[in-house]
Amino acid sequence: MTKDLTSGSPLKVILMFTFPLVLGNLFQQFYALADTIIVGRFCGVSALASVGATGSVNYLILGFVIGVCNGFAIPIAQLFGARDYKDLRRHVANAAWLCIAASVVLTIATVALTRPMMQLMQTPDDIIDGAVIYIGWIFAGIPFIFLYNMVAAIMRALGDSKTPLYFLILTSALNIGLDLLFVIPFKFGVFGAALATLIAQGISAVLSLLLFLRRMRRYKSAFHRFDGQELCSMLQIAVPSVLQQSTVSIGMMLVQAVVNPFGTQALAGYAATMRVENVFSLIFVSIGNAVSPYVSQNLGANKPQRIKKGYRAALVLDVCFAAIAFIV
Repeated sequence: MTKDLTSGSPLKVILMFTFPLVLGNLFQQFYALADTIIVGRFCGVSALASVGATGSVNYLILGFVIGVCNGFAIPIAQLFGARDYKDLRRHVANAAWLCIAASVVLTIATVALTRPMMQLMQTPDDIIDGAVIYIGWIFAGIPFIFLYNMVAAIMRALGDSKTPLYFLILTSALNIGLDLLFVIPFKFGVFGAALATLIAQGISAVLSLLLFLRRMRRYKSAFHRFDGQELCSMLQIAVPSVLQQSTVSIGMMLVQAVVNPFGTQALAGYAATMRVENVFSLIFVSIGNAVSPYVSQNLGANKPQRIKKGYRAALVLDVCFAAIAFIV
């Protein structure tokens, strides 16, 4: 289901578009929190610290993927706002080719460098093996992470923020159920937690792709092969998006590297509190993710005044949610 973001009250449009994003991010955080609770409760402090030690590295890779996908989706939203459906379909095809190539390269590189990365992060010796196992299997699922985030970013570009929410709910339920299965009766430990995430993400990614391909049939123009000129224009938007995400992630890695030498107990405490902090920050991330397709669609529709109104409306939402979060 697509939605035109170029008409209606900017505040109402952005708020209604943001709400499913907040819920989706909440479910994503809840199953990450469930990972922490289940591993900490049934596998012990060392296992919890092993999972926690990978948090910033995992966030760096996830931030890179989200930055790439969101960057590629911006021109798609502009074309949707301009009602240029022929070029829209071609941009979708090029975005898919780029994401496939990036996912293959990133998966090979990260899996091969898993232990050196954890050593560089000064991960304590007593938990480094568990951390390598956990994050290594998470890295093996990078193609699924790329696939889901690409589909979700394009759906949001077309004005649909609800469908990605449904798939996040599915992923959360599957991940928690498989966590309980693999960690408690099967006693797989941190490997079980990683395997549960991998399977849940894989199922969600494949199902979301099938639904997306079905929806794209309404645009009658054929998919085209890789277009070098469009690649350059898409990269011009995607690279700043990646740098923005990566800057925050690198900062988190530096903090993680400082915490790791304090030992297993401190690392476990840091991992638990970071899960809580992420719940509060996701609201502002969701507003930003809502504003991006809103601005892009209105830019494509040549409505600069509406963009300004939407920008001011987003600032109002930010301030209101910040006040609520501070009080809580």
